Amino acid sequence: MSDTKTKVAVIGPGSVGGYYGGVLARHGEEVSLIARPGPHSEAIKANGLRVRSNWGDFTVHPQVTADPLEVGPVDFVFYSVKLFHNETALPLIGPLLKDGTTVLTIQNGVDSANVIAERYGWDHVMAGATYIETGRPEPGMIHQSGPTARIAFGEQDGSRSERVETVSRLFDKEGIQQEIATDIAVTLWTKLVNVGPIGTVMTASRASFVEVLDSPWGEYTVRSVMEDVERVARAKGVNLAADVVDEKLRDGIAEAADTQASLQGDFRAGNQLEIEHLLGMVVREGMAMGVPVPASAALVTALWKFRNGSVPE
Repeated sequence: MSDTKTKVAVIGPGSVGGYYGGVLARHGEEVSLIARPGPHSEAIKANGLRVRSNWGDFTVHPQVTADPLEVGPVDFVFYSVKLFHNETALPLIGPLLKDGTTVLTIQNGVDSANVIAERYGWDHVMAGATYIETGRPEPGMIHQSGPTARIAFGEQDGSRSERVETVSRLFDKEGIQQEIATDIAVTLWTKLVNVGPIGTVMTASRASFVEVLDSPWGEYTVRSVMEDVERVARAKGVNLAADVVDEKLRDGIAEAADTQASLQGDFRAGNQLEIEHLLGMVVREGMAMGVPVPASAALVTALWKFRNGSVPE
């Protein structure tokens, strides 16, 4: 990456990738968006990418294409597609690579980086997680709410490598908060303790998180699912903080009014759901190891028939 202008490609410029790509473009980086054809990409081509955020509203005009060959090798790839799109999205990375290209995945779940590294190698891949409340109210527009737009990232061995420092310099911009993770497995599983349970309970109950918390057993339900995730993580040897459930539940309650769940957005739109890759993964791992995951299993079961999109009632 250059110290002046970094060539960036965003694969999956939806509400999350679009936000971060927009911020990087706003601050002068050379950003290209790799997007599927459709209303969102057409709106960006016609009117630019419009972003409403806690740090101000702006419009940028990045390159938009479905073909990474039109972009060519870049310095940095921001990989933010939904997990169920990996089969079609992973091949898009290849034309963007050169010596020294870093691919940062901020997909949900805990094993995204391993999947990409199996194909392209750890020399290119870095795991990350993002903490942000953002949605796409209309094609070509991203709406970020609340004071948090944070990305945690790091090497598998926790080292402060040169590419970690380079990514840190890239993210040193207003509108992006960053955290260099010294144990990325802890980072990813800690996020899953938070977003997996809250988003899935919201979706299954067809409620906002404020409404979930107002129900008689809403907080208890969320805590129970968080404890499922914690048990599975510990069984896999992940050294989560002793109070991880208390902390994540407290944080979630404090931010309840701003909480947006991508799973719920997909459910409402009749789209495919990431349920198999998030809590579904927790249930599969738990069952395989003999770890009790009853609350998570109930939620996955409640949403299972919707996993491929809307189902006529």
